[in-house]
Amino acid sequence: MEIKQIRYFMWVYEEGSFSQAAQKARVAQPVLSMQIRRLEDEFGVQLFERHARGIRPTESGLALYRRAVSIVNNVTAAEKELRLQNSGESLVGRLHVGLPGIFNRSLLKDVLLPFTEAYPGVEVTVSEAYTGTLVDWVRDGVIDFALGAKPLSEGNLVQKHIYSERIMLMSGAPIFGPSFSPCDLRSSEQLKLILPTEKSGFGGLVRDYIQRGIIKVGKVLEINGAAGSIAVAQNSDWAVLGSFMAVIADLDNPNCYVYPVIAPTIPFDLYVVYDRRRPLSAAARRFIDAITRELRKVDEIWARSAEPID
Repeated sequence: MEIKQIRYFMWVYEEGSFSQAAQKARVAQPVLSMQIRRLEDEFGVQLFERHARGIRPTESGLALYRRAVSIVNNVTAAEKELRLQNSGESLVGRLHVGLPGIFNRSLLKDVLLPFTEAYPGVEVTVSEAYTGTLVDWVRDGVIDFALGAKPLSEGNLVQKHIYSERIMLMSGAPIFGPSFSPCDLRSSEQLKLILPTEKSGFGGLVRDYIQRGIIKVGKVLEINGAAGSIAVAQNSDWAVLGSFMAVIADLDNPNCYVYPVIAPTIPFDLYVVYDRRRPLSAAARRFIDAITRELRKVDEIWARSAEPID
């Protein structure tokens, strides 16, 4: 089986006609028909059947087409990337990235602006959502990759761990004393806590801790948005749980109190998620590299702000 045969097969499938597919392939119809017969002989199946209005794919043809789309897309992407590397030209194309609000609030500008300056030929679109929505977008091909928590189900998803974050509690009131005092959520029964939707993954985990009595709270308020949650917490005695990167911009704010959570242990790992049927482009890999470099700077800021907590 050759890539040329797969492309011929896809054109016949999409055009519903051998003659129109031959025109698209710029070959004589007998040549194209011969290549399709070779595919059928190799697999031992019939790929198309004729009817009064032309041809239609068999069940075997439908199955092959679903596989052929990803094969041709991968080969085309590889061809473009190799030609780009050989020509020495700058990256070009489109890149659609899905990022969580906690990242966008403090770090997006430090990744996006230098990237667009370094690669002006890449058109970047950034969409913000919680992990559950981002993963759905990856599966549906809406975005090229996402940064978020590990999906509950894998399927065709590739999940690469990129960072482990520290969990902080933030409020506009001195709930646990001076800012950066360690806090234990197992004993604060009057805590008024803002939580995201369960679809965020992190929100579902914290709710599970609350239901099991591991985290003690007095009241819970749901706000589906990192920016809104932080804004409410900053201006009230409500508190919000989140990653250290989300509160970096507030470390020097005298009216904002940030507390490292020492108990219970709340895991918060970030993953790059993409569909193996749509491999990452060179532009996507460069963008991920930029994200990784910025996350290393978060560690440096943490080291300057407080001693790491075991």
